[in-house]
Amino acid sequence: MANKWSKVGPVKGRGGKQIGTKVRNNSTNKVHVLLNPHGKYGKATVELQQGVRMTNDGEIKRNQSGEPLTLTKEQRAYRAGYRSAVIDQTKAYKAKHQGGKQ
Repeated sequence: MANKWSKVGPVKGRGGKQIGTKVRNNSTNKVHVLLNPHGKYGKATVELQQGVRMTNDGEIKRNQSGEPLTLTKEQRAYRAGYRSAVIDQTKAYKAKHQGGKQ
């Protein structure tokens, strides 16, 4: 039996760094974007700055009448906590591998 998903290609960020991968469902031909941690961090940052929800493709999520979906208080807190955790992990990694230089 053939694989249901196949890799289409990388997703690049503004600086050219890979932030995720595009995959295609072979039976329906729908393409989805899967973000790596760097891509999730960037998505959370943009969502917090703009106050709206976004797809992994960078499009603004909209309701049935076409209005942008705003972040709830809980969604805003989750994204802020995620960003804080990534920053803490980065500082710990740098302290361990670079002799404390940050």
